[in-house]
Amino acid sequence: MTIQGDDIRTAQVGEEISFVAQVADDGLPAARRESTIEADALMRRMMRPPTRITVGKVNGLFLSWNKYRGPGNVTFDPPMPKPWEDTRTSANSPWGALWLPPEAPEDGLHEITVTFDEPGTYILWGRADDGGLYHDSYITVNVSD
Repeated sequence: MTIQGDDIRTAQVGEEISFVAQVADDGLPAARRESTIEADALMRRMMRPPTRITVGKVNGLFLSWNKYRGPGNVTFDPPMPKPWEDTRTSANSPWGALWLPPEAPEDGLHEITVTFDEPGTYILWGRADDGGLYHDSYITVNVSD
């Protein structure tokens, strides 16, 4: 993953800032290719007992940005998958039973818009993950009133 622009940015409270991250996949491991699930197939998957004791992770390329440090709340658009294990069905996590990888842009360029609700210094943590390998990047944003 590479981030276009500086690693240190400035913003104001409530102001949207955007940045672009380029993500590429090596094709390993093979990604789950389902893009939609029929209602009856979805219900069968939800009602099927687990096939193993441990939780599996769905393979598929995704990008996730999160607040790593900072005093207030940070809103990301589009909403980001969780890069940590959360097995709840509605958790938007690769460990959730019904999670599917988001559609990746053909050029690999992901535009992310971020809004901050309090002044301060924030560190944003980005993770590109394909289910086998991951890469982390960080951006510092100084937010003023």
